[in-house]
Amino acid sequence: MNAAPDRVVTVDDLTIAFPGPEGPQRVVNSISLTLNRGETLGIVGESGSGKTMVSMALMALVPPPGEVAARRLQVLDHAMDQLDEAALCRIRGRDIGMVFQNPMTGFNPVRTVGRQIAQSLRRHQGLDRAAARERVIAALADVGIPSPVRRYDAYPHEMSGGQLQRAMIALAMINPPAVLVADEPTTALDATVQAQILDLMQRRVRDCGLILVTHDLGVAAQVCDRVMVVQAGRIVESGRCDEVLRAPRHAYTRTLLDAAPRFTTRAAEPTPIAPRAPALLDARDIRVSFTVGRERLHAVDGVDLAIWPGETVALVGESGSGKSTTALAMMGVHRLDAGTLRFDGQDVTAATGARLRQLRRELQMVLQNPYGSLDPRWNVGRILAEPLVAHGVGDRRSRRQRVRELLAQVQLPADALERRPGEFSGGQRQRIAIARALALSPRALIADEPVSALDVSIQAQIVRLLMDIQADTGVAYLVISHDLALVHEIADRVVVLYLGRVVERGQARALIDSPAHPYTAALVSAVPVIDESSGRERIVLGGEPPSPLSPPPGCPFHPRCPVARDRCRGERPELVPVAGGGEAACFYPHELQLQPAAAHASFMTTP
Repeated sequence: MNAAPDRVVTVDDLTIAFPGPEGPQRVVNSISLTLNRGETLGIVGESGSGKTMVSMALMALVPPPGEVAARRLQVLDHAMDQLDEAALCRIRGRDIGMVFQNPMTGFNPVRTVGRQIAQSLRRHQGLDRAAARERVIAALADVGIPSPVRRYDAYPHEMSGGQLQRAMIALAMINPPAVLVADEPTTALDATVQAQILDLMQRRVRDCGLILVTHDLGVAAQVCDRVMVVQAGRIVESGRCDEVLRAPRHAYTRTLLDAAPRFTTRAAEPTPIAPRAPALLDARDIRVSFTVGRERLHAVDGVDLAIWPGETVALVGESGSGKSTTALAMMGVHRLDAGTLRFDGQDVTAATGARLRQLRRELQMVLQNPYGSLDPRWNVGRILAEPLVAHGVGDRRSRRQRVRELLAQVQLPADALERRPGEFSGGQRQRIAIARALALSPRALIADEPVSALDVSIQAQIVRLLMDIQADTGVAYLVISHDLALVHEIADRVVVLYLGRVVERGQARALIDSPAHPYTAALVSAVPVIDESSGRERIVLGGEPPSPLSPPPGCPFHPRCPVARDRCRGERPELVPVAGGGEAACFYPHELQLQPAAAHASFMTTP
């Protein structure tokens, strides 16, 4: 990845401050860095560390009233802090490009994606409309977007997150720039899509310098040549990536490393299940579909899922696999087209009225985005008391006591009662959401991507909190996640979904250590890990899952499967027992083995 020294970025003594009640508050404090062409520099730190502000300063995009001061803030021969807006507009998109964390905010929602990329070409290279369109279509194809001619005329909301992030990379690289800045470019993406995006960026960086802003040390370990660890606006450690991650010198770096999920450790051992004990929550052959135009979209297509008291089951798969729809169907939010749902032995398939209220009292849910699920107008005391009021539990005095107990249970201070959600960090808001879900002392709790948007150290805190609560109360968990490293730490069993169907299930450790289905193997290999001692090879799947509106014949995974054969294209496999004690819907289980990296072959398929 290294190239001959060719300096493209020089930052010397950068400071960024915002006005505060007690004077200017420094969010970046005397940071210096350099970047050469062909090199990748990782800026690593938690939310609020100042890492994003450094990238915004390079683009001269620090929002007012922020004040930027530096002895030198240079991209190529441009002093970015001394140029007017007209000069900056000529540089942005030509000499320096940026990939934002949320591509939906990087594109204008009322203009097609292709026209927005073409606008950058026409502005910086003077191409006419037809020539620009041709170049953009080629660029979309080059970053792996299927049907690029059709996607040229698509609006941002008509593309998946992975497709839109690829389009953002095409926009950032179309001219092409000498410097590419990527701010958390894969945080909200599935592991398989993340692997595709990182692979794409690694290939593109050969002709420019890349600054990767991330809180994920696994991503940094996989991509970066050098890493700079930032805490509270200051650099606390820097150096070659492999050296810093292998032998960190600063306590903060060690804390980040200790918090990162690994396949080599587990937070808990599997929960033993008593012989013949009835399942607490038992879904059999459930099916859920929705009308889309004149067609029927089969989101969940015959899923079996059982959870025992005190157990943690993980439901994993890419976006669109049916994970959240399955969970909402089990909550009674989506009506089943077919199948049965039992809770504690009672049939609740068509529960309504008082029966449904009782189910929702004993089966609660924590949503992915706590800020979106907490009323911003209410204080925490009212938010936590709401379930108690809705179900007529206790009087005002006992409810207030229960609210105090919940705050203590999720390790929040008592003075949080009078504060609103906007006054808390992301991790604290997730604790509030967990406390609300526990208010009625449920017997089972569904957690939908409970830590996906949090820093690794906060993730570790939330995971430990959930495990402690389970140990104290015996609550059962259904955890929805696309992160198999996290699942390996907390789950007793794993169920893998693809296109609404179960493709593999089994004990967490056995399934992740030796996946039988090629899709599970790809999910495991796609997780960026810091410790490569496991020797896992990296399998990058091409393309994206097919549409549930028009699923392929035979095995639904065969268009992306590295080991697919003629039988897979014409016949659908059913779940059968496999070595290791689990089940897999595959005609050739265990054929795609995760070999040591030194001996692996390339399994990347054509998008």
